[in-house]
Parts: sequence; structure tokens; C-alpha cells
Amino acid sequence: MEQPRLRALLVDDEELARENLRLLLADGCPEVDVVGIADGLNSARQRIAELDPDILFLDIRMPSGTEGLDLLDDVPGEGPGTDPRFMVIFVTAFKDHAVQAFHNNAVDYVLKPIDPEELRAAVDKALRRWERMHGAPEEGLRYRRELGDAVRTIKRHEAEPRIAVDHAKGYKLFEPRTMVHLEADGNCTVLHFTDGSRFLDTRTLKVYECMLDPGLFFRTHRSHIVNIDQVREYLREDGHWAVMKDGSRVPIARERVQAFVESTRG
Repeated sequence: MEQPRLRALLVDDEELARENLRLLLADGCPEVDVVGIADGLNSARQRIAELDPDILFLDIRMPSGTEGLDLLDDVPGEGPGTDPRFMVIFVTAFKDHAVQAFHNNAVDYVLKPIDPEELRAAVDKALRRWERMHGAPEEGLRYRRELGDAVRTIKRHEAEPRIAVDHAKGYKLFEPRTMVHLEADGNCTVLHFTDGSRFLDTRTLKVYECMLDPGLFFRTHRSHIVNIDQVREYLREDGHWAVMKDGSRVPIARERVQAFVESTRG
């Protein structure tokens, strides 16, 4: 079988980074034809429309912080006209939660400074995926779902502000995603964290409901809010329960069950 060729668009706001990547691809990845470059969100959208590339090499940390990811807001699109046909190899200088999201969703990436062998390996994976996607439509749908999951995870963490909670000697700072669930205690709120610790805040559960991202946190009951990412199981057993990853059970009000199931099952 003839080796496929990939028409590539390089998206990076740094000229030297774009040129370095172009030279590395020319030297070590002859199956990749660089058909265009873009230095930001607007130029990338324009070049995608003009060139219809097979693959993007996309820097995720351009001036706005997540501008590279903003380009992929419509991913995954499973309906007609909403799913871009290109694949993505992410380029990042930071080995952080973004890389973990790529691993969790089998999405390809390379770290800056780019190692030629790692670039070659990422391109080889992309070529194999390209062949599978064009032999089986369901592979394309699976890829777009994984790509979309990775993008949403990274953007949620990038945009996530820390919360400050006062205590007798100062204040505690934490990221919302480190909470498993929140529980009302009179006019206060008990915060349950992933490390097993608890913290009592004088703010009400209603205040927290307004503060927290509704895409990540769900109010299951008048006295409880859960972190959707920390839900392990839903049980109908003498009531309705969200079983959390730490083993705790949080009640779900009957009138909230349908919305809870929709939120957690996607």
C-alpha cells in the first residue's frame, strides 16, 4: 500500500518556532508536506478554509493563553458540517495537565524544544490513525470525541481560578477541581477535597453554587454539590446517590436525577 502523505498547516505565533518545525519535518518526516503557516487564531482559520489541511501542528500557548485551543472549539462535531477533517498534533513547552489530557485521550503531541525522534514518532502515529480513519468512519468519530475531550479538559483547567477561604491565621488557596463535593452545614459549607481533607467555610452553599463552573459542578440536593469529574457511580438504592471516587455517597434529590444523569453521562 502506498504511504499516505499529509498536508500540514503549522500554527505558532513565534516565527523561529515555525521555521524550526518546518525544517525538522522536511528533514525527518518526508510524508508531511507543509502547505501553510499561521501565526494566530484568525490567520489559522483563514488558512484552514483556504488549504483544507490534513493535519495541524498547533501551539496551544499563544498570546491569549489558550488561543490554540480556541481554534478547536467545534471539536468534536459529530453532525454534518460540524466536524473538521484535519487531525492535530499539539505542540507545547509545558509538561503539565495538558500532557495528561493528551495521554488520557490518546491525542498526539510533542514537547518544545522538539526532539526529532519524538516528532517522527508523533507523525508515525498520525499516519496510522489517518489510514484507520479513512478505512472506518467510526474511527473518525472516536478521534474527534477524544480530541474534543482533551480540549475541554485543558481549557477548563486553564481558565480555572483559585478560590480563597479565610481562616483564623490567614487564608487557604485551592483550585475548585480539587474538591470532591461540598456539603451545607447550617449557613456554612464543608468542602471535601481529593486528598481526604475537609475545610469549613462560612460562605453558604448557594454562594458556592454561584461561584463554581456549572460545567464541572452539579447541585444534587439542597444541601449538596458534587464535582462531576469525581463521580464514580450512580445508584438507585433506598433513594438516589452519587458515589464519589473517594467512596463517599452524596444524595440526589428525586427532581434532580434526570439532570444529574444527563450531566454525568454527557
